[in-house]
Amino acid sequence: MLDMRTRRVRNLTNAAGGDFRPAWSPDGQWIAFSSDRASLMPRLPARDFTIRHSTEIHVVRPDGSGLRRVSVNDAFAGSPSWSPDGTRLAFYTAPVAEVAKVTGARRLRGTTQIETLDLPTGQRTVLTAGEGEKWSPRWVSEQVVAYVSGGPEGGVERAAGSPGARGAFSNPSWSPDGRTMVFHRDVESAWPPNRAWTSLDSRFRIVRTGIFPSYAPDGDRRVSNDQTAGILHNSILTMAADGTGATILFGQPDRSALGPEVSRDGKRIAFGLGQFFQNLNGPARADIATINVHGGDLRVLTDGQGNYGFPSWSPDGRQIVFRRAGGGENALEIIDTASGTRRLLLNGPAHYNFPSWSPTSNRIAFTADRDGDYEIWTIDADGSGLKRLTSSPGNDAHNSWSPDSKWIAFASARGGFKDEALLHPANPQPYGEIYVMRADGSDVHALTDDPFEKGTPAWRPLGRSASRRP
Repeated sequence: MLDMRTRRVRNLTNAAGGDFRPAWSPDGQWIAFSSDRASLMPRLPARDFTIRHSTEIHVVRPDGSGLRRVSVNDAFAGSPSWSPDGTRLAFYTAPVAEVAKVTGARRLRGTTQIETLDLPTGQRTVLTAGEGEKWSPRWVSEQVVAYVSGGPEGGVERAAGSPGARGAFSNPSWSPDGRTMVFHRDVESAWPPNRAWTSLDSRFRIVRTGIFPSYAPDGDRRVSNDQTAGILHNSILTMAADGTGATILFGQPDRSALGPEVSRDGKRIAFGLGQFFQNLNGPARADIATINVHGGDLRVLTDGQGNYGFPSWSPDGRQIVFRRAGGGENALEIIDTASGTRRLLLNGPAHYNFPSWSPTSNRIAFTADRDGDYEIWTIDADGSGLKRLTSSPGNDAHNSWSPDSKWIAFASARGGFKDEALLHPANPQPYGEIYVMRADGSDVHALTDDPFEKGTPAWRPLGRSASRRP
C-alpha cells in the first residue's frame, strides 16, 4: 500500500508466493488480488526446465486483515474486477490442463472462461462459453462485463453483447461512462530488435536483441537466430552490432540452426544443426556444425547419433565444448575441430546444458540440475576443479563470460513470477532476469526487473564503437 501524500509504503501480504493484480472494491473496504501461494502447477514433467504457474483469487482488508481465498480449488483464476455495487467479482478461469497448453513451450491456444462470484452468497456464474482465450474482465456497467479475447481474430468482447474493436488489447480499463478504454500493447514489430534496456547497474549497459546473439571479436557485428524462440525452426542471421542490415547467413528447410557462436578469431561460427526439444518434438537428432562468417564451408563435426547442441569455442579456436542430451545419458563433451576427436568432460544423471568456455582460460561454465535445481557451475577443460557458483531457489542458466573473463552474465528465475503467467500469451516462461556475478560466484546482482523473461545474454566486446554491455 502506497500513501500518495507521504510516499510511505507498507506491506499487506507476505506469503511464500507472488501476489498480483490488486483491485480496490468500490467502497474501499476490500482489495481483491490473485496469488500463486497455492500454485497447482510445479515443474512438470519431472526435470523439465519450465516452471508452470497458477493463481487463485483472494481478498484482504486495506489494513491486511481478513485475508481469505474466494475462488475454488483445482482451477486457475486471475485478474479480479469488482462490480460497481461491490458485491461481485469477475475474473477469468481455466482448468489446469488448459493452463498447461497456454504456458507450455509449444504455445498452444487454450480455453479460458469469464466468471463472476457473488461474495455474499458464494454463487458462481459463467458468463462465456466455447473455445478460445478470454482475459482481463472489467465491469463496464452494473449489467455489462467486458473482456479481451486472444488469438489472430481476438479483440474487445462483451459478455452477452456484441464484440468491439479487433486487435491486441492488454490490461484494458474503461472510463466511468464506458465510452473510452485505455490499454497497452507491444508495438515493436521489427525483429530482431536492438533497443537499449534499463540496467540496475550503471557499469553495465543492456541492449535487447534477438535470441542467442554472439558478437564478432571487434564488437562491430553480431549473429543471432532469426525466430523469437528456440523451439521454432531457426536460421542464422548476420547484422551490424546495432541490428541494422540483418540478413539470413545460413539456414536449411529440414534442420534448425540453433545457438550460433562466433569463434574467438572471428573466422567461423559454431551452432547446433538438427531437431531440438526432444521432450516436446519427439526424438531429437542434432549435430555440432560450423560455417565461415560468410555462410559457406559447412562442416558437420559430430556423428548424427545424438542430440548435440549449444557449442562454445575454446580461446584458441581449436576445440568446442557442447552438450549431449538424450539416450539415457546427459553430458558435456569437447571436440577437436581439426581431427573430430571427442572426449567426455562431465556426465551423470543430471541435465547439463549451455556450456560457455572462458575467452581467456580453460574454465568452462555450464548449467546443471545436479542437486535438483538448475544452477551455474564451472569446471576446467581437463575435468578438474568442479565448482558450483550459484545456489538459488529458481533456475539459473544461459551463462555467458565477459570478454576479460572477470564476469559471468546469466538468466535467473530466483525472483519468481511477477505477474499472472497467462497474461503473457507469447511467452511460455514469463519470469527470469539478467544477473551478473564475478567469475568465482561472488558479487551477484540483478541488472533487470520486470515481468518478462530475459535470457541468452551475450557480451559485446570492447571494439571500435562498443562498451561493456551484456
